[in-house]
Amino acid sequence: MYNDTVATLDSDRLAVTNQALRDLSGCNGLLVRDWIEAHKDEVISHNAKFGMENKKDPSNPASYANKGKDTDKILLLINEEFLSGEGFKSGRN
Repeated sequence: MYNDTVATLDSDRLAVTNQALRDLSGCNGLLVRDWIEAHKDEVISHNAKFGMENKKDPSNPASYANKGKDTDKILLLINEEFLSGEGFKSGRN
């Protein structure tokens, strides 16, 4: 939803990745990996919609499109706008 409604530039968009979901949820990376695998087609479709798919292997949900972006700023905005400040359960703020 953030990529569709709030982000206005490609540099503002965030790919759905294990790291981003771990940071927002505070969940263990293995749980996030399992969730991504269970929702693989949706993750790939969402990332591809914004040109953030895995360029080397489009069937792989892993994306490297967030490299070089200010992900902390983006994640904080997502947390406030869409998660009512309930993200970062692992203590990150």
